[in-house]
Amino acid sequence: MSDSQNENAVKRLTKVRPRFTAWTEDDKVIVRVVLPGVDKKDIEMKALQDRFLLRAKRDEIMYDLDLGLDIDIEPNQSTANYSEGLLRAELKRHNPLDEAYEVPIL
Repeated sequence: MSDSQNENAVKRLTKVRPRFTAWTEDDKVIVRVVLPGVDKKDIEMKALQDRFLLRAKRDEIMYDLDLGLDIDIEPNQSTANYSEGLLRAELKRHNPLDEAYEVPIL
């Protein structure tokens, strides 16, 4: 196989940070990400207590977003919707008082 054939066989992905906005709303952090031309099956989203990760592939482009969050979230209560190139993730804010011990008053 010649070098040019080998080069064509291995496609190189160009990493791109997608346009996004993030804000808090009530007890959630909302992250909206623009992913033009991406098929829903090519999106991978992960959430940690203080981090939001997104990877999405289209043609030779790899959209890559790694956001450190200034507040803690409940990763297992995160949801996302994707329509017409726009992903909207809702990440539930962690409320430490939900786990607090209620001290009885005598």
